[in-house]
Amino acid sequence: MKRDRVLSERELKYLVRALDEERSAFGPIIRILLLTGQRRAEVAGMRWSEVHDLASGRPTWEIPGARTKNKQGHIVPLAPLVVSILSAVPRISDLVFTTTGETPPSGFGKAKARLDARISATRKSEQLEPMAPWTLHDLRQTMVTVMNERLGVAPHVVEAVVNHVSGLAKAGVAGVYNRALYLDDRRKALEAWADHLAELHS
Repeated sequence: MKRDRVLSERELKYLVRALDEERSAFGPIIRILLLTGQRRAEVAGMRWSEVHDLASGRPTWEIPGARTKNKQGHIVPLAPLVVSILSAVPRISDLVFTTTGETPPSGFGKAKARLDARISATRKSEQLEPMAPWTLHDLRQTMVTVMNERLGVAPHVVEAVVNHVSGLAKAGVAGVYNRALYLDDRRKALEAWADHLAELHS
């Protein structure tokens, strides 16, 4: 069974640099994938009606259960870096990312290929081997791993960030009684992750 890969800090630097040159809608989409750790379809299908309080100090993105893998509604606190990305996106329809006004953009494979080509070109110029294969889903696992191992985020908070219900704090009978959203802790965790990525970019 294929296991998710965790990108190293150096690999993340190459990715962020490659994203700087991505001028399509997939630039902000993949940045938000990386910054929030949410699933590809959830980010691509984001709607303005799901985004709340962007101008406040506590902006959130509320994903309805109909759009999540586990069918559980999910609130994602938005770090300032995500807010700045969203603020630059023109409002065409309720869909945040769209070229038609009616459907999310398609073409993740081509966008990923462009990123890989840019990363390979940069590494080649530095006389390095191509980066090991990676997937967009690996960005989610990378965030989870760094939060747990480097940023000191409690495991139950990390589970809440990515809308997992399989962690010890939420699974089984315990999950019936543990309805805590940990929103403040999740906001701090996502802001710490955004700050970490910003440091890699500098």
